[in-house]
Amino acid sequence: MRVVVVMPARNEEVLISKSITSIPKLVDWIIVIDDGSTDNTKQISETALGVRGEVIATDGLGVGGAIQVGSVEALTKYGTECVIVVMAGDGQMDPADLPILTKPVTEGRADHVKGNRWLHPDGPNGMPLIRRLGTWWLSRLTSLASGIQIRDSQCGYTATSGLMVENWDWEHTWQGYGYPNWWLMEAGRRGFRIQEVPVRSIYGTEKSGIQIIKFFASVSWMLWKGIWRRGLDWYVLGKETSVWLRITATLLWFGGWGSLLLAIQLPLLLIVPPISFLLLTTLDNKESKRRRGCVTT
Repeated sequence: MRVVVVMPARNEEVLISKSITSIPKLVDWIIVIDDGSTDNTKQISETALGVRGEVIATDGLGVGGAIQVGSVEALTKYGTECVIVVMAGDGQMDPADLPILTKPVTEGRADHVKGNRWLHPDGPNGMPLIRRLGTWWLSRLTSLASGIQIRDSQCGYTATSGLMVENWDWEHTWQGYGYPNWWLMEAGRRGFRIQEVPVRSIYGTEKSGIQIIKFFASVSWMLWKGIWRRGLDWYVLGKETSVWLRITATLLWFGGWGSLLLAIQLPLLLIVPPISFLLLTTLDNKESKRRRGCVTT
């Protein structure tokens, strides 16, 4: 399999050269997406790349949109026999972790591999407290929306098979910073195989363009809708799920929420939701394992 690095960048003239030159030789091609930079990111990238890759200029699509452009270009160049690795242009991702990230894909054990900073021996060293709290919260929601236990949903260091990219729904995708959550949510719902591997956390002089309050509100809402969508697809309309499980899961889900609302009048009903959701989680985990590796379109 060919290994292609897609590197979205916007105004990264200070860090982009080091980010490119540190990429190991096992990578066959590097695609830098200069997404509306107003500095010298494009020129510096071209110099650093040499014959190892190309720069594609886009006009402020957002990091998710930039990754889409790069992923489609990689697929056009190499077809499905490639692994597409997403690395940021700000030096936050350790190139030394690239082999462990791509291995599950090249060995056919996973379709989408996520970096997990908590699994690394160093842990999330240097990560600001607000990011730690936000990662914990969004990881919980992402796990519910995807049907797969995710511990570090916000790490953007990923490796994806060309086959998954070919089957991806690019017409309905997330363009901004919440793209890792969207990918996990949709990949889990559709039955792609997802794994997490340890990667090192690096924090330096880079500056995030995320507006914290707006970001958490919009991504949380997106994931909340995703939880209901997966439930609808798997347990209400899903023909792949057994009839008894569809009926049981639907009763547990709506019974739990209904009891929570009725508890305003009858507080004793507060014991029902925890039991309902615990049973539902157990059944949902088994269904998720059954579906894992089965790609549905």
